[in-house]
Amino acid sequence: MELIYILAGALLCDLLLGDPQVPYHPVAVIGRSALALENYVRKITGGTFLAGMICACVIIGVTALIALALVAAALKLSFISGIAAAAFCIYITIAPRSLVMHAEAVKRPLLEGNLELARAKVAMIVSRDTSVLDERGVVRSCVESLGENVIDGVTSALFYASIGWVIWGIPGAAAAACFYRASNTLDATYGYSNERYRYFGTFAARLDDVLNFIPARLTLVAIFLASLIGGFRPFNAVRCAWRDHGKHPSPNSNWGMSAFAGALGVKLGGRTFYHGQWEDYPEWGIEFEPLTVKHIARTQRLVILVTLTFAALCVTGAMIIKAL
Repeated sequence: MELIYILAGALLCDLLLGDPQVPYHPVAVIGRSALALENYVRKITGGTFLAGMICACVIIGVTALIALALVAAALKLSFISGIAAAAFCIYITIAPRSLVMHAEAVKRPLLEGNLELARAKVAMIVSRDTSVLDERGVVRSCVESLGENVIDGVTSALFYASIGWVIWGIPGAAAAACFYRASNTLDATYGYSNERYRYFGTFAARLDDVLNFIPARLTLVAIFLASLIGGFRPFNAVRCAWRDHGKHPSPNSNWGMSAFAGALGVKLGGRTFYHGQWEDYPEWGIEFEPLTVKHIARTQRLVILVTLTFAALCVTGAMIIKAL
């Protein structure tokens, strides 16, 4: 029952508290620490691959050790305090409510006919130029963002929390989830293909790809089950994900996006406006109906169902493995 308590506590904290946008949020602290360490290491070694790997390993290792020590210390006080500490550590690694609320901020102005505000809100969650988007383009951007980030922001962290619990109990669950979140944060900090990070950020970017490889594919199972429960298109979700997951530069992101497209019965991808010009990208999904603002609400519901379904799968799988 330990893992049930931990994941339930983490999800409850997210439901009640959301993802606080404060400068001392642990994820923000990880990002600032990574930049500070980068500046120090660059002065000694320059922007080499080895330097980037050292920075990544230090930040990720320290983050995991802090979580491990915090929960171990809490367990010495009582079982309940240990569960609470682990739940808190995992809570800061997930953000399902944040995904839903970002989508809500896009949906409301669209329903009110305020396209300009909707463009500004969706620009906060995507990297493309949103100033030229029509309503369909805004909806598409929002749905794609949720389909992609449900892996980074929810399922991968839950997966590693479960793996950590199997290996080392309650402290392991917290440490593994924080290990993943630190890696994902470093990918967002170092993982660029520009001149500054071409070599320095390679290790962080590839590590994030490796860590998301299994959870991204397991997320398809959760999307299938969530679609069955929620009245979406479960078999179409699997069909589209299997067929279209490779139509994206990321080896993992499109498992979520293409499965969401299939579950919703819409098409995503296609022409996208970046840096002042249109770029042609492949489309994914099967269009049973055109994209409208109602699909944002459906995607919000799908995110919630996927979160709960994936958590249940993690608990079930971890308990089976533990019993073997």
